Amino acid sequence: MRVGIDGFSPNRTQRRVLKRNQALTLHLLTPCFKEEHFQLYQRYQLARHAGGGMDHDDPQQYASFMVESHVETWLLEFREQGQLRMVSVVDAVADGLSAVYTFFDPDLPQRSLGVYNVLMQIDLVTRLQLPWLYLGYWVQNSRKMAYKIGYQPMEGLINGVWQPLVADETGPTEGQM
Repeated sequence: MRVGIDGFSPNRTQRRVLKRNQALTLHLLTPCFKEEHFQLYQRYQLARHAGGGMDHDDPQQYASFMVESHVETWLLEFREQGQLRMVSVVDAVADGLSAVYTFFDPDLPQRSLGVYNVLMQIDLVTRLQLPWLYLGYWVQNSRKMAYKIGYQPMEGLINGVWQPLVADETGPTEGQM
């Protein structure tokens, strides 16, 4: 799935999330291992994905997944008054950015940091004057992927062709925008 930057406008809920998190500062980093990042990653995995396997990653597994890359990759580090709140990994592609993985402070669910992260990636793509933010796969009925329907306009790669997807309460469907 990908979000068309030119046609995107945050909805009411997304505008509230932006306001709620306006104290966060974004730092762009080249991929690197930081113990502070690893500690946040472990807390996030235990809170959000316990039992899924990644909740027991050691520093080497984490570095292999999050830091080692064969393409142009950036770490987006979000801080609030110096405290690390979120880290996102994005790959640069010819026509946009591709969201790879994000982890954030699991003790702040009211902040909707995942939503904020996507909005900041859209902002970064806009500043880079690129047309697309790629959000990866969408799997119907996956609660963890349902957030993607909130970013319109979106397209899905179906049978090798990018096609508009229209979101409804059950998720994206093929259709005209």
